[in-house]
Formats: sequence, C-alpha cells, structure tokens
Amino acid sequence: MTEAATRDLVFISYSHKDKKWFDDLKTHLEPLIREQNLKIWEDTQIQPGAIWRDEIEKALSAAKVAVLLVSPTFLSSKFINQNELPVLLDAAKTEGVHILWVPLQASNYKATAIEKYQAVYPTDRPLKQITAAKRDTAWVEVCNNITAVMNC
Repeated sequence: MTEAATRDLVFISYSHKDKKWFDDLKTHLEPLIREQNLKIWEDTQIQPGAIWRDEIEKALSAAKVAVLLVSPTFLSSKFINQNELPVLLDAAKTEGVHILWVPLQASNYKATAIEKYQAVYPTDRPLKQITAAKRDTAWVEVCNNITAVMNC
C-alpha cells in the first residue's frame, strides 16, 4: 500500500487562541463523523504520555485534506509555521493533499504561501465579520468541500 493510499484523514490546523472557531467547525462536522465515518484529527486527540510531535507527524502523514482556520494568531504561531504548514504544503505539492483554508478574520495571509490556495469562503468576508446565521452557512460549505474531496 502506498503512502498516498493511506491518506484518509482530515487534519484540522488552528491556533489554540481560535478554539471557539474550531469548536464551531467540529459541531458541523459531527454528523459526517457519525454518519459517514469521516476521520478527523486535531491535537486534543493526543493521549497523555504520548509523544506530541510524533502524534502530529503521524496525523500529517495520513491527511488527505488539511483544513486551516486562518487568523492573525494562526499566522503568527511559530509551531504551526515551523511544524504543520511546511509538511502540509509540501504534501499538497507532491502528494495531492488538498488545502482548504477558512478566513476567520482579516489577516496578512497574502504574505504567506497560503495565498496560492483558494479559500473555502471569500476572504473579503471573514467569518468573524458575518452574522451567526451566515457563519453556519459558511461552515456547511466547508463541510461540503471536505466531503467532496474525501469522496473523490
């Protein structure tokens, strides 16, 4: 079995300062997790005593989709920018991992490699700037994009 064939995971990358946004996304993903057996990975799944970096690297190597919750705190995170993004962006180039990024609030994403990838939601309307009802619609759109990639 090739490494590409084992990629069956949705890796969610976010700044811990943006946990509220992650929780919103996970709520919308829950029916897909339950009904379609969607596998997601985020760092709260690391068990006590596990080697943190090893667990993240294992999840990164199994990711078919990377969902990036982009905000100024995401972009300023040294850990994300040194450990997660380089691996994900390289896998996108060399192994076909799909990068789906969500603009949570206005940020300097254009100064980063993320700019090359189409955002799932319009960058001129970050989620923080829209109503709760429109945010729910945006999260459904994100979930639909994840499902489409995972099913292809």
